[in-house]
This record gives sequence, C-alpha cells and structure tokens, in this order.
Amino acid sequence: MRDGRRKTKIAGPHPIDLHVGKRLRELRMLKGLGQSQIAKLLGITFQQVQKYERGANRVSASRLYDIAEALEVPISYFYDDLPPDLVGKTIAQRSKTITQSIISREDPMQRRETLELVRYYYGIEDEALRDRFFELLKSMSNYADRKIDKTSETP
Repeated sequence: MRDGRRKTKIAGPHPIDLHVGKRLRELRMLKGLGQSQIAKLLGITFQQVQKYERGANRVSASRLYDIAEALEVPISYFYDDLPPDLVGKTIAQRSKTITQSIISREDPMQRRETLELVRYYYGIEDEALRDRFFELLKSMSNYADRKIDKTSETP
C-alpha cells in the first residue's frame, strides 16, 4: 500500500556523501597517508577509497565507524562543517544547500599546500620552536600585508 509520498531523486552523488568524502580526503592528507595506506588499514582497494572521497560511493555506517577508528577521530568529524540551516528543510532543499555550500566556498583546506603545511607544522615536536615558527609566519604575513597596502597607495 502506498502512502502517497514520493521519494526525491537526486542526480549525481548525494551532497552528504560529497561532504563526507571531502572530510575523509582532508583527514587522510593531514595525516600524510595515501589512499593505498587507508585502503590497507580498512581491507579495501584504493579505488574504493577514491570513490568514497569523490562521493561516488556511499560510505556505510559500519565502514564509517571503521574509518573513524583507523584514523583516530570521532565519527562526528565527518559531519563537521555541514551548513547549519538544514533543519526543517525538505530533502531537495537540504541537498541544494549542501551542494551550494560545497561549490561556492573556495575551501583552502582542500589545497594540498595547506594540508601539507598543517601536517609539517604539527610535525614540529618542540612546542617552543613551533610557537616561534608560528610567530614568524604571522610576522611575514603582516609584512606582506603592509607592503601591499603601501604599493596600493597612490601619491
């Protein structure tokens, strides 16, 4: 017996799957692991990891649990940063919101350079040295900002 409700069909990967895949890729890169290394930890192929990261294949609840355990993060990590205004929306509206959020923001965390910088930064075990390096980066950034401001001023 049908209850008159229709399922909303979404073309392409579901936005939540895209988001979870994006978070998996970020975490893998932050930890300095290749797709093959993750695959070996999970007993799957690296191609499967690629599909998860692209959102082409949905990550099951049990697989997500295994991934979280292997990478030492809570399962909630994979849902962090979802757009907060999803409550009370239809499936189609939520999908549109998530997709727009993923597409519209230029996420610096998706850049390999950023992920490598963060990994190398936390690889500095000496906390005092890490703090000095951080201050050096801030100083260099402030110098660059001041230099840009001076060149944009016209006499």
